[in-house]
Amino acid sequence: MRRRVATSSRATGCVVLAVVLTTGCATASLDVLVPVPVPIDNVKLVIEDETRGDVSPDQMRNLKRTLTAELEQSGIEVLAPSSTVPAARVVGRIESFDPGLRALRFISRYGFGTGVLDSSWLVEDPYSNAVARCRIEGSISMGTFGGDFQDVQEETGKALARFLRGDIR
Repeated sequence: MRRRVATSSRATGCVVLAVVLTTGCATASLDVLVPVPVPIDNVKLVIEDETRGDVSPDQMRNLKRTLTAELEQSGIEVLAPSSTVPAARVVGRIESFDPGLRALRFISRYGFGTGVLDSSWLVEDPYSNAVARCRIEGSISMGTFGGDFQDVQEETGKALARFLRGDIR
């Protein structure tokens, strides 16, 4: 009987370990400075690199693609910045972009290799009046085989969608 309990607790421990290793630890915290006055249905998304060159053109394209996908999944239509359709203009300023070192995240549990994506967001009405502001701080410190920085970008997109929808609780 004792042997069965020991095997059962080992199995439980293995399951818990597997769950921890397969779930990423990417987060994005939303700090609303000025909330949107009404939920937004369509936007013109503009992203600016304020990192002084830390973001390559490929990384910027991938970030915009990921944010666009997350916004559209939440029901917010993303229009081209040159579109003539009246829409809120959402300007994101990437202040810190560091994918970190996945290998260090994999072997360390102490925050080594942490990836960071910090951004500030301004929402302008179709007449270029600022109507809302927020800040989103994203990071990844561990996950399966060190986690994927793509998860941070997705979490940032979800936080931005919550902000634009007015779901800031």
